[in-house]
Amino acid sequence: MQDQDYQIFEAYLAGDLPADKVRVHEEKIEQDQDYKESFELYKSLNQHLENKEKNEKELEQFKNTVSDISDNYFATRKKTKFAWVKMAVAASIIIAIGLYFLIGEISKPQYQEIAQIPTIHLTERSADGEIYVQAEEAFNQEQYTEAIKLFGQILQEDNQNQSISLYQAIAFMEIDSANRAKELYDKIIEKENAYSEEALWYAALNELKEENYTACKEYLTKINPSASRYEDAQNLLEKL
Repeated sequence: MQDQDYQIFEAYLAGDLPADKVRVHEEKIEQDQDYKESFELYKSLNQHLENKEKNEKELEQFKNTVSDISDNYFATRKKTKFAWVKMAVAASIIIAIGLYFLIGEISKPQYQEIAQIPTIHLTERSADGEIYVQAEEAFNQEQYTEAIKLFGQILQEDNQNQSISLYQAIAFMEIDSANRAKELYDKIIEKENAYSEEALWYAALNELKEENYTACKEYLTKINPSASRYEDAQNLLEKL
């Protein structure tokens, strides 16, 4: 990987990459396995650091508390004799809390373990039925960038086709366009149609992929007990 690739990764994740470069980046992810793996690793490390920053203030307060306790406890001791004990106690507690955060993160369910992308069968046919065949093949072959384009063409003719909207949202999710996927999921959910419950499930997975666990739970709790995804939702909630 070159430095400019990492600059593209950063700009893409921040939402600052121009539209033409976004398309080039997403197509390269689909076509170049090494590039895709490098991007996934960069994204994973970036998310990890962001999550760490969220706990930074709390951890800093904890360190200060440990330091204060240590200072008070050893105030009456001879510094030359007990300095190493003070350091050991403080270090042990800090290591323990660090392990607590680390184990908590490791134990969280992973998107790859939960998500099962469906194989789609587009039985609808319009005057131009070939486009449905092409979209189906592209999606099922994990050519998600191409599938998104084809779904977009179908939706231009039939913008109320909720199944196509759902598949397009899943495709965006798979190429790491989380914000765009979320927009589409939310639109389907708001319309309260036959695909709303399924959209809730995949919207939750979209947040899980981004490690937004609170948002993930919010979607899961909205899934109706009568829905086919209800049991899956409850199982995932127990793990979060």
